[in-house]
Amino acid sequence: MGISGKSSKMSSVVAALCMVIYIAAIAFGAVRIILNIGERRNVAAKEFEDLTDRASSSAVFLGFMSEAYQETIRDFLNSSETLLGVIITGSDGEYAFERYAGKGIEWTGDSPRFKSGTGFLRKPFYLPLRIEGQRNVTIQAISSYIDNSFLLETLRNVLIAVLATLTLAFITLMAELARKNRSVSYEPGDPAGDPARDTRKKYRPASPSKISASVDQYNAEEEPEIPEIDEPVPQTAEEKETPLSDMDFPESADEEFISEDDDAAETPQGLYTPRGNVGWESYTQDRLASELHRCASFEQDLVFLIMEFRGAEELSDALYRQFAAEAVNFFTMRDMIFEKNENGVSVIIPSSDLEQGMAKSEEFRNRVIGKLPESFKGRTELCIGLSSRSGRLIEAERLIKESSKALEKALEDPASPIVAFKSDPDKYREFISRHHDK
Repeated sequence: MGISGKSSKMSSVVAALCMVIYIAAIAFGAVRIILNIGERRNVAAKEFEDLTDRASSSAVFLGFMSEAYQETIRDFLNSSETLLGVIITGSDGEYAFERYAGKGIEWTGDSPRFKSGTGFLRKPFYLPLRIEGQRNVTIQAISSYIDNSFLLETLRNVLIAVLATLTLAFITLMAELARKNRSVSYEPGDPAGDPARDTRKKYRPASPSKISASVDQYNAEEEPEIPEIDEPVPQTAEEKETPLSDMDFPESADEEFISEDDDAAETPQGLYTPRGNVGWESYTQDRLASELHRCASFEQDLVFLIMEFRGAEELSDALYRQFAAEAVNFFTMRDMIFEKNENGVSVIIPSSDLEQGMAKSEEFRNRVIGKLPESFKGRTELCIGLSSRSGRLIEAERLIKESSKALEKALEDPASPIVAFKSDPDKYREFISRHHDK
């Protein structure tokens, strides 16, 4: 009775523990998925807002529905986390863009329509676009609220917990059955030839010495092998992120980035340069002018910054490409980033004020300095000069001069690698008024 009572109590404890683990694992997985869906809804709304700004600004600079304009929309869609399809409606018709062909849009004759089904947000995003020369232009987008990779990872973790619990329950059941089988013995003296007495067998508890011997024999000879479950090893932040110095870049720029025709390489061809894969320097003023015009129409602020390395000779093409790639990854808008001389880039940041621009500049500077190759540290430093619209009707040329002046001061003062040109809107208006009267 003592051994049977202990086994029953142990089984009850294990069963309760397994039930708790089942409920906890399922609840944990459900909560993670629900929170992720909420986060993706917020990300989708932010990405659609950014897409709307990109579609409006690119139309001024590239021309509405030109090949370069459509390529800009596709690049944004491919780099987004949640958006699956975009439909832009204009006076000339409807234009559809998809991240994956056939996954988000279906066609009814010549009209594109969003698909409806599990995994999509119930209601597509919708906003009008204000584009000069175009009437009744709208943009719609559909997004996915389920991250397949995150869902699979969560289900895998829940399954591992369930399998581990099942293994524990199976081991406990086998051990209890083994104890019961070893704790009984047959009554001796039953005649084999008497069927009346053979129909019912009498049992009596075995002695403690026999029980111990039986259990030891089972553990040594008959216990089955339990397969081990390989637990997934979580990656650390260092393993997930590869520093720039460890990336494989060509040793010589001639291998990939420079054309055989030097004159052709210096002449703007296409949207992006072959050296840094960002905008050409000669495009900077025109694009800044269009963005200033757009931000003034919507009463939004804008920051223009120029960054350059202090005391460095001309950067190699491989190192410059790393620097430009890091700028694209941080500021996310490739068509707002341009080459500047041989060692720098300039960036247009719409819908941001001067304080936000300073914060982003400091964050980006720390990020780049931390990721540069070890051999490059100590003999150069990234300096940044910036200025903002600040409610002024300012021309692109003057804003570039203000940022350039701030950069000159940053290059001259080792203690201040980031310098902002702060203007007084009232004094600026008085200056413009006097200049106009003269």
